[in-house]
Amino acid sequence: YEGRKCLLMKINYKEKIIELNEKKTIKEIFEKEISENENIIIAAKCNNEIVPLNYEINENANIELLDLRTKEGMRVYRRGILYIMEKAFTNLYKNALISVEYQIGDSLFCEAVNIEITDEIIVNVNNEMLNIVKKDLPIRKIQMTKEEATKFYEENKSNKGKLQLYAKEKEKVSLYYCEEYFNYFYGVMPISTGYMKKFKLEKKHDGFIIRY
Repeated sequence: YEGRKCLLMKINYKEKIIELNEKKTIKEIFEKEISENENIIIAAKCNNEIVPLNYEINENANIELLDLRTKEGMRVYRRGILYIMEKAFTNLYKNALISVEYQIGDSLFCEAVNIEITDEIIVNVNNEMLNIVKKDLPIRKIQMTKEEATKFYEENKSNKGKLQLYAKEKEKVSLYYCEEYFNYFYGVMPISTGYMKKFKLEKKHDGFIIRY
């Protein structure tokens, strides 16, 4: 490395040390481990902070990979399922307003504010979710200054994540994009739609449940 200092980082994983001399994402470092694991690895802990798999390591770190057997991994999975469900509704029923009401065991109960949920809608949305998963579309986190976000909300006439504008402790506004669809979720998200392989929508009362 002529003319520049060589960067050396030590990654502690399962009591083993991995040495890096360049910045890499967690997914790049543990590509074999993630692809061959029988459980879905969906996120990671880096120095005890939960991070997405595309998080770039630029310092010494203790790493733990999170699969669906962990509480943290399952929370990320649930966010991903909800994100895909809402994208599917937007693709098929653009003006539908969906609210997540509460958890029932390993399911989430949801209602539609402005449309009647029918068996046909459930079948269509479930199939669209499967299609979105099959495409393995990237989920990208986009950050804006509050000035940029103010202009964004004026132009897009949307309230998704808009409350961030009024949070004094936040300097930036974050949105998660997948193709042209965007939404806000508090917490780490999966890096693509292909991770959410197991789910099922079922009509229940005036709404529906998402089994995961």
